[in-house]
Amino acid sequence: DMHVISTDENQVFVAIQEWNQNETYNLYISDTRGIFFTLALENVKSIKSPEGNVMIDLYEVAGIKGMFLANKKIDSQVKTFITYNKGRDWTLLQAPDVDLRGDPVNCVLPYCSLHLHLKVSENPYTTGNIASRDTAPGIIVASGNIGSELTENEISMFISSDAGNTWRQVALMVTYVT
Repeated sequence: DMHVISTDENQVFVAIQEWNQNETYNLYISDTRGIFFTLALENVKSIKSPEGNVMIDLYEVAGIKGMFLANKKIDSQVKTFITYNKGRDWTLLQAPDVDLRGDPVNCVLPYCSLHLHLKVSENPYTTGNIASRDTAPGIIVASGNIGSELTENEISMFISSDAGNTWRQVALMVTYVT
């Protein structure tokens, strides 16, 4: 299975599910002629929607060419990585230094980092879990958590105004389990 992610700057960025993968895809980037491809990131998480559509946990940040966020599956954990050069180099997200109350967040890479939910709404009139705009380059708003992996509990809202270099916790979201 293959999905074309981007064709900017005379390169093709694709997600390919190989024969031995079930819930992950590998990202590949082409040369400028679009002939030869190099592995950019392995085991990017994917989800199948109820309609059968495949959603790859990858987000292209608006307003900044070559900047992507991806949720990579490592063993049984999912961790968020960022690239500023269209997949050549990937790093974990640095967690904020302080929480909402101003208390220190003792989170040291690579054992602890910021993880984001990268689901984008399929409806153009509603937002998903992450947002950025061409008209506000470098500003990213997303929901996620701080810890060793991406979780569905203790979710907060985070904002970056410097293209993901630093993050600030702006709200704590309450989730109810029924």
